[in-house]
Amino acid sequence: MRHQKLDVGTVLVGLGALGLLVSLFLDWYSPSLTAFDAFEFLDWTMLACAVLALVGVALTVAGSPARWLPYVAVLALFVAASQVIDPPPAAHGSSREVGAWLGLGCALAMAVGIALAAASIAITIDVRGRERRRRVAAVDRRETADPAPDPAEPDAPAGRAGLFSDPSPSEGLVTGDPERTQPMSALEPEEKPGP
Repeated sequence: MRHQKLDVGTVLVGLGALGLLVSLFLDWYSPSLTAFDAFEFLDWTMLACAVLALVGVALTVAGSPARWLPYVAVLALFVAASQVIDPPPAAHGSSREVGAWLGLGCALAMAVGIALAAASIAITIDVRGRERRRRVAAVDRRETADPAPDPAEPDAPAGRAGLFSDPSPSEGLVTGDPERTQPMSALEPEEKPGP
């Protein structure tokens, strides 16, 4: 059975990087100022962080973890938070729009994803279909079906006549499976001495 191990933190970093990339083209400040309109060079810094995070996620999924990915996520969070708290001069006094909050949220998601990846939280996904069960007949350890008891033998217990042979007085014990119990036979009545 082949399993694909999917790291929740890596997925969160990838989704956060995509969201950060999209947020750069949305309005960060009113009236209609995108990140590329309002920022001087920080827009390119956030764009580079988003692209580097996507490259780092691709490398991690391919099997060679990108050790620099936490630095990229922290830098993206720092830049987005600083621009939401203190807007650039071109947008000073303007209200924040959806792009600013989306950028901050996605940068925060990247940082949380890095923390989850460091904690090694993962989900295992089975990449092939469910295996069908084979039906197997029940296993019966008993011997073949019990023959009907012989009416000539009144001491033979019903249903167990074929499983055990009566012990001969010379043997003393029944040979066979030591785990099985032996049938009990009725005791002979004692003769009472007469008067």
